[in-house]
Amino acid sequence: MARFVRATTLTLVCLACAAPAEANFICDFFSHLARQTKRRNCWPQPFACPDRHDARAPFALMVHNGWRVQNTLSDNHFIENTAELAEAGRLKVRWITVEAPRQHRSIYIYRTDDPELTAARIAATQQLAARLSIDGRMPNVLETTTPARGWSAAEVDSIGRSYRSSAPEPRLPGAGEGS
Repeated sequence: MARFVRATTLTLVCLACAAPAEANFICDFFSHLARQTKRRNCWPQPFACPDRHDARAPFALMVHNGWRVQNTLSDNHFIENTAELAEAGRLKVRWITVEAPRQHRSIYIYRTDDPELTAARIAATQQLAARLSIDGRMPNVLETTTPARGWSAAEVDSIGRSYRSSAPEPRLPGAGEGS
């Protein structure tokens, strides 16, 4: 068997020297064979990193979408039908600009039916963010079509007041009642 391999190798080398056109083919064949051998020996390492990246990609998208919803200013954060920020909006812009992690300091403005009103809201938010910026790095202010979750402060206050008003008056049990 070893004799056959040697004879075949010698024949291939002689053919490579004799015919330049075939030499490229033979060189390509052996380099391909060497490359494939090296790939097989280091498998699965070259494929592990891309596979890990592909497995983690949906989670990175979920995190980004969560921060977008968290940092969205909707109609509840502006005075009704104006570009002026309400107190809740100013506090939220302050939190995003000062306290949110640096990589997530983007402010999203929910798109209204009026493009001019949306542009005015973006401009007002940019002005406030520029004033509040500590290190001179102003967050991006972008438009979004994804609505923010939550309720207006008036609705939350109304629910809280209704709950407190419906609670019975506290009283201690009488001497004859229970122990």
